[in-house]
Amino acid sequence: MRIALDHTSEIGVRAGRLLLGEEGLDLLGVLRRDVMDKDPRISRTDALSGFDAVVTDDPDSAILDEAVAAGVPCVLWADSFDRNTDTAEVPVLIGANLVTGIGQSLAAREEDVAGPDSQILFAWTEPGKPVRHGESLTFPEPVGARWGTRRRMTNRRLDVAAPVPDEWAGIIVRSTTDEETRTLGIADLAVHLEAIALASGAVIAASGIVSSGVHHPDEMADRYLLSSLAIGLDIASFTESS
Repeated sequence: MRIALDHTSEIGVRAGRLLLGEEGLDLLGVLRRDVMDKDPRISRTDALSGFDAVVTDDPDSAILDEAVAAGVPCVLWADSFDRNTDTAEVPVLIGANLVTGIGQSLAAREEDVAGPDSQILFAWTEPGKPVRHGESLTFPEPVGARWGTRRRMTNRRLDVAAPVPDEWAGIIVRSTTDEETRTLGIADLAVHLEAIALASGAVIAASGIVSSGVHHPDEMADRYLLSSLAIGLDIASFTESS
């Protein structure tokens, strides 16, 4: 597995360190940046040819055009990109981040497991000033109890965002049926969780399971979550009988 890394922030740096823990990694090419690490699998690269995937934490996704020109699968931390780019012939995975990647994948999987008669709560943290009313949420520590604001609601699912002012982040997915309520929770340093999400996208893209065109991680939720768990994601689980 040969992965090129285009990093612009601590998220990308940490994602690169996580990828070095992958047994199947043959080369991590750091794009146009000198490398001081002594690991023989990491080196500077100035071109994308020969790589199985390129991954970027750049919110502007500037590397995408170069990836398309080189025919290399591209993984974006960002949720969107310039749609003038023709991505029909190259695999592009967008939203490899905590909420759109890990969170939406966990929610999609729980919807399938719990069945069509279940009610689903999907809640996440985002940077901002905490609110003092709304939906009551309890994330794993150290995020803890928070108030959240409804973002989307259907007959079956409620999506809620909870602003937090500090460096921690979390996800809650709760499914409720007539028999039980099951809650899945994630909490850790935000930058660490974002790095896991990005590195997981890089692994599945480099493995060749992402087809040509634009995709989101929840389209391959099981594989994406398995990759996240292997990289180091911790998910707490609690089940209560009704």
